[in-house]
Amino acid sequence: MSNHNIIDTLIQNISDDQKLLETADEKIEQAKEEKRTITNRIKEYQKDATAMMKYASDEQIQKLEALDLDLSESKQGLNSVATTAFDIMLNSKKKSMTNEELYKAYIDTLDDKEKAVSYTAFNIKCRPLFNNQRLLRKEGSDPKSSRTSIIMKNKS
Repeated sequence: MSNHNIIDTLIQNISDDQKLLETADEKIEQAKEEKRTITNRIKEYQKDATAMMKYASDEQIQKLEALDLDLSESKQGLNSVATTAFDIMLNSKKKSMTNEELYKAYIDTLDDKEKAVSYTAFNIKCRPLFNNQRLLRKEGSDPKSSRTSIIMKNKS
């Protein structure tokens, strides 16, 4: 009888612990989902902070920097995509290129092509280059497509 009780106890212990493990896994998944949600919110706040840095006071900038956010894009005045596009144009032997050529050159600079922004996002991120006239854009062969637009350095 004694062996029988030991085995029954072992079976019960395993069964109980399997239930506890299942409950713990559910809690872990719930915590991971909460973490994902919070992380995504922080990323959105960071984008907002980056966009608003130019309007912030010195005191506000210090507070934002104290939060240990990556605000490097705002410090240099251009986002990394625009900086890369501008560097491509500065270092290009050609005086001009189409917007599509510039986009492809941007992709070629990336070690991980999967991290490339879409063509549309590329154009949005490059707007500051045209707004501050570091680069100039002329309508290309197809007025309905920005891909044929001619991009050139501003000589001034």
